[in-house]
Amino acid sequence: MPYVRVFLFSLAGLPLLFFDGVLLYTFPAPAGRLATREEGWIVLGGALAYLLVHFFLRKPERFYLWGHEFSHLVLAKLFFRKIHQFHISSRNGGKVVMDRTNVMIDLAPYIFPLYSVGTGIAAMVFRHVSPWVPDIYLAAASFLFTMHLLFSAEGFLTGQPDLRRSGRLFSAAVVLFFLMLWIPCLMAPGVSAGWGGAAEAYREWLSAGEDAAGRFLAYVQSLWVLW
Repeated sequence: MPYVRVFLFSLAGLPLLFFDGVLLYTFPAPAGRLATREEGWIVLGGALAYLLVHFFLRKPERFYLWGHEFSHLVLAKLFFRKIHQFHISSRNGGKVVMDRTNVMIDLAPYIFPLYSVGTGIAAMVFRHVSPWVPDIYLAAASFLFTMHLLFSAEGFLTGQPDLRRSGRLFSAAVVLFFLMLWIPCLMAPGVSAGWGGAAEAYREWLSAGEDAAGRFLAYVQSLWVLW
């Protein structure tokens, strides 16, 4: 039965992977218009700062684990699961033991960048405290989002049980989809365009994605006719 589940979920993941590819292909244009050049450099600086920490200093594993397991815990509670154990240690990692799970609970830590979202909420609350708050937020959110991406990638490479239950292909398709959708939302509290700019970026992104998908499918259809 687990193999049948993985096979069926993997089949479902194939069209979603295609959609992910379209979104990834069309993302740079709306993202470039959402942030100014200076804001883009701040985001890049935050990402590079985390890469230095991750590869040359010390991975914040315990810090990440708290967010990872807490995401499992919150989704389990939202689905009314009974929690038997919640445990985190630097030696053995983290663990949430519940009566049963589902796809959303399994993938919650990967699709929900908890620390970046928490930082965004704080930035909106304290936005008027200082004119530097948006810039500080962009650097911090980029730092934390890069952390989330790298630890999530390591989870896929090591084959975490959360990801294997529904198959890594399906899990990757779902995680990539949600993480891409988070980016304009996470940028909104720090960029001068604000939430209006983020909404416009989503509209432009969706329109460009529809056009790109239509052109690709038309091209495939033309090849099929020629064959």
